[in-house]
Amino acid sequence: MRPLPDDIRDAQPFGDFIADMAMLGVTPVASGGLRYAVIAGRSNPRWWLLPLEDRCAAAAGLEMLQPVTKAASIAKIVANGLARFGPHRLLGCAQMRLSGLPDLAGAFGGKAVHVAYFTGTGGPHRKSALQVMDAGGAILGYAKMSRASHVRPYLRKEAEILARVAELGLTTADVPTVLATRDDDEMTLLVTDSLKSSAHAAPLVPGVEHLAFLSELRVRTGCIGAVETLDALKHRSAKLAPLAGPEWMARLARVDVALRPKAEAIPVCLSHGDFTPWNTFLQDGQLYVFDWEYADAAWPVGFDLVHFHLAITPPTKQLSSLPALTQALAAAHFDGDRVQATRALLMSLACHAVFYLGRLEEAQSPLAAWASRLERAAMIDRLLAEQEASL
Repeated sequence: MRPLPDDIRDAQPFGDFIADMAMLGVTPVASGGLRYAVIAGRSNPRWWLLPLEDRCAAAAGLEMLQPVTKAASIAKIVANGLARFGPHRLLGCAQMRLSGLPDLAGAFGGKAVHVAYFTGTGGPHRKSALQVMDAGGAILGYAKMSRASHVRPYLRKEAEILARVAELGLTTADVPTVLATRDDDEMTLLVTDSLKSSAHAAPLVPGVEHLAFLSELRVRTGCIGAVETLDALKHRSAKLAPLAGPEWMARLARVDVALRPKAEAIPVCLSHGDFTPWNTFLQDGQLYVFDWEYADAAWPVGFDLVHFHLAITPPTKQLSSLPALTQALAAAHFDGDRVQATRALLMSLACHAVFYLGRLEEAQSPLAAWASRLERAAMIDRLLAEQEASL
């Protein structure tokens, strides 16, 4: 067994993850307990812990990894082989032992036998995540938790949103069901079920299933008129002025001026808020959509499609992707009308900018911590120039 090096144990977010797990009754131990392989992220400081008491559970734990590059996909295939057939001593960068299974408020009864963990990626909204499995390694569900006061409201909101979405009776997508919550002075915990299995697929481009879901969500929750949404953006951005600075404040003011005359004709609807390949998958041909913590009841129609496309587009290519993105938005939501699509795209980028600035403020992080701020600014400026030239 390769012990966990001190540089990992003391690193962030690993240290925060260990403190999180202590809230659930799980602590590192020198002997006994349950053995885990520790797998390090390739691009950011983050780690996954795979249970090694059962080979099927170890392999199933890899479902928490969602590769988006060819190299990462190959690495996952290799790890899957080691998890299933061994030797386990070669799996990951180290191994460690944890005292036992976490206390998940009795969500899974006696069926929860194995758990895989994800430390979360270091950042303003890091959360610890758990994948719960039965004795055969079948996935029962997921849990995520936080001790951070600025993150915990998002977990509460996700529980509320999932209840609302369940009432919609969607036919084009499945969503998790809340099984248990814990919300006290120390932490907030959200536990849900899941339909994920090793047979799921996570396309990196939006397909007909994704578009059908977005269309149904618009039909069931949408309305015409974005005046209140623009008012909320204006109010929120004013509070963010010390962080955003004069350049971003002027940019957001220009967005308001450009969109305000047409606000009553701009459609809005419930938006997932973080619609990406890693928050969706196909299971038996049906779309499954999870991680609703950033949902908003009245963001512009098209926000989710814009977010999906930009999530899979390298930052250096996002500005040049604007024409294709506008066309995709027009085709999906506006019957080919590029004018309406451009307005929706501009408003979507403004909504995301204000949301991200808010995240920075909540975490008391500087503007420079927003890595893609320059690319997003350039995109908004390009769209504003087009809007202003058409007036």
